[in-house]
Amino acid sequence: MKQHFFRTGLLVAACLILTTFLCGMVPQQAMAKDKIVFGVVEPLSGVMKDVGDRYLNAVQFSAKKINEKGGLLGKEVVVIGEDGALKPDIATRKATKLILEDKADVIMTGTGSHISLAMMKVAKKYNKVFLTYGTEAASITGSEFNENMFRCCLNTDQHSFAVMGYFAKHTKFKKFYILCQDYAFGRQAADGFKKKLNTIPGAELVGEDYHPIGLKDFAPYISKVMASGAEVVLTGNYGPDLQNLLMTGGALGWKVITGNYFLADPIITQAVKEAAVGHVTADSYVITIDNPANKAFVQEWYSVFKDKDIGFQYPTLSMGRCYWAIQWLGDVINKAGSTDAEKIIKTWEGAGFEMPWGKVTMRACDHQMITPGVAAVIQAKSEFFPGIPYVGKPFIIPAEDITVPPAETGNPRCK
Repeated sequence: MKQHFFRTGLLVAACLILTTFLCGMVPQQAMAKDKIVFGVVEPLSGVMKDVGDRYLNAVQFSAKKINEKGGLLGKEVVVIGEDGALKPDIATRKATKLILEDKADVIMTGTGSHISLAMMKVAKKYNKVFLTYGTEAASITGSEFNENMFRCCLNTDQHSFAVMGYFAKHTKFKKFYILCQDYAFGRQAADGFKKKLNTIPGAELVGEDYHPIGLKDFAPYISKVMASGAEVVLTGNYGPDLQNLLMTGGALGWKVITGNYFLADPIITQAVKEAAVGHVTADSYVITIDNPANKAFVQEWYSVFKDKDIGFQYPTLSMGRCYWAIQWLGDVINKAGSTDAEKIIKTWEGAGFEMPWGKVTMRACDHQMITPGVAAVIQAKSEFFPGIPYVGKPFIIPAEDITVPPAETGNPRCK
């Protein structure tokens, strides 16, 4: 009996000690959360490192500007970047680490639709908000949707529709060839091209091919394009894949124009030189948008990064779009009055925001940004990059021309 009471006493004492310890931890954890943490997973190594570096730079700069205005909810915004190596299993581990160890309030990425599809599951598991400011596979907000994710960029349908919208309105080309990367994003970019191609009278798809990410030798594909009689090559390629495609095509003497997603990139146009001139690119943002709001933004960016390398002097490629996505996220957090996922979701659904390229809204059923598109032709001379071809006059493609009706998204919430 004495032994029983002794053991019981030890158990009670242990429980009291454990309770005291845990209670003591609460204020320390609360103190540790005097900051709002944005966890970023990007390819910070490997063939797409440059793309990941620029996205991370844009998130950091946007957070810096938020902090200069007092932060969010009276707290400093901290950005923690992790290398996902463009591999879903690694991105999953890094996203989990950001949430559990770094106490990230929101996790995000801009590179690789397969990475978003992995990270949004992590966000759902731990009930955090996941933001993509650059991954575009339609399935992310469609058949694979979960309510913890939000997309602040074009999806593949919108992006392909913006490219095709330019060709339909401003050219007479009729023979098109699709050449995209062979993974979820590339395949769904091609699906978007084909949907819009079917609405252009007389348009013909004369070829369709898919290649591995990070391909070094595009010559076999270029030969097939040239043999097909194509006038336009439609591609969602980015980074080195877009650069190698254009350089190889130029070297082999092809006469086609590409309609592409990501040629608003001075690093690529500097490398490709005259072989980039005349090609058509589209996105939701380019730095040549001619209005006071955008001019002020571009000048503010330049004043900070003017002494950096060419990829950072201006908010080129996807950096401008990424910057404004973070600004919108900050606005939503302030309006929600919390970083709680449920409150952010409720606040962001149906919300609007004024971007330098126009008014955007967050469609409630699928968490897709509804926005105008912007197309531009690469010119031989640029006011921003002397001696380097770059995007010229922007052509605004109205939101209604590129928006997929809710019932056609594949998202059961949108029926």
